[in-house]
Amino acid sequence: MTPGGRLRREIGFLAGTRLVVNTNHRFVVPFLPTIARGLGISLEQAGLLLSARSLASVATPLVVATAGRGERRVRLAVFGLSLMATGTLITAISGVVAGALAGFVLVGVGKPSFDSAAQAYVADRTPFEQRARFLSILELTWAGGMLVGAPLAGWLIAGFGWRAPFWVVSALFVVAAVAAPRVMAADSEHGSARGAPLAPDRAMVALLANGLLFSFAAETTFVVFGAWLEDGFALSLAALGLASTAIAVAELGGEGSVLLFADRIGPRRMVAGGLAASVAGYAGLAATAGSLAAGLTVLAFTLICFEITIVATVPLATEAAPKARARLLAWLMVAIGIGRSLGDAVGPALYARHGVPANAIASAMAALLAFGLLLAFVPETARDRAARR
Repeated sequence: MTPGGRLRREIGFLAGTRLVVNTNHRFVVPFLPTIARGLGISLEQAGLLLSARSLASVATPLVVATAGRGERRVRLAVFGLSLMATGTLITAISGVVAGALAGFVLVGVGKPSFDSAAQAYVADRTPFEQRARFLSILELTWAGGMLVGAPLAGWLIAGFGWRAPFWVVSALFVVAAVAAPRVMAADSEHGSARGAPLAPDRAMVALLANGLLFSFAAETTFVVFGAWLEDGFALSLAALGLASTAIAVAELGGEGSVLLFADRIGPRRMVAGGLAASVAGYAGLAATAGSLAAGLTVLAFTLICFEITIVATVPLATEAAPKARARLLAWLMVAIGIGRSLGDAVGPALYARHGVPANAIASAMAALLAFGLLLAFVPETARDRAARR
């Protein structure tokens, strides 16, 4: 097989696997009220499950340093898939809040571990000038998880109960874990045993803070969109699935924009544009939350902007520390996970007390701060960073 053909096969496998990973991560949000009822807990308590899942990502650097042995991609990918398979299985088997908490935590550790391995694997094999295009193929599966996964999850839940999607994705994780070493090049083939030590500088810290802030902004609002549609407009499970599909199409547009334009104008400019537009989107949602059509339209626009932001941040981060790529990406996952955890904890409480406009205002403020940090401290590449010193 030619190198180009092998890379296409590897990216195809990683993209397919990430579709399952992201489906597992995303279907929970629109059906959070249903899952909460199945567990016998309140929406606020269910939000804390998501918060624990996100917060668990703080263990990712430790996983990268031990299971991944610094910069080993295949080992790390298999370990992450194994954790997710175990976590979803525990959630499905137990059916109680303690089991769900344990399962969500394992998924929270496994997903960023797999993601950082997959992103670093692709970055190893692509030049920076073309990297956003290849990494965007992986990131298209985030929207795919909602576009494909949410309606399927809704069908499974309606027909077989809230546990059914967890059973299905657990089995798929096992299949992917077994297949990964057979499809991906062995770690020794790309010399990723151990890279240089990760020495954070001001620009790296600012990049991580930026990830925390924009993920907090998105999660604070997005975590309650299912409850907002159910409470405010009495949408059924099927309608929630369709609303999720419409939002995923919007996200797909954001991810596709990075695929088409980020290599031309630069990832940093894409991130800056996404953040600036996000601020306007959150502010618009605060003003239109009382209308289903207007609110969904503004939410879809805002999610396009968020997807541009997060997808363009990945190639930007891969060049920030080229010799410690997986480790920096792991820390980026931690920052994003902490941001989401805070959003998962704050979002339902804000919504319960003040409604969606309060969530949107908090999101706009966080996105604005992220925009300022990016412009002030984050350069395009490691070479640009060195030139500033």
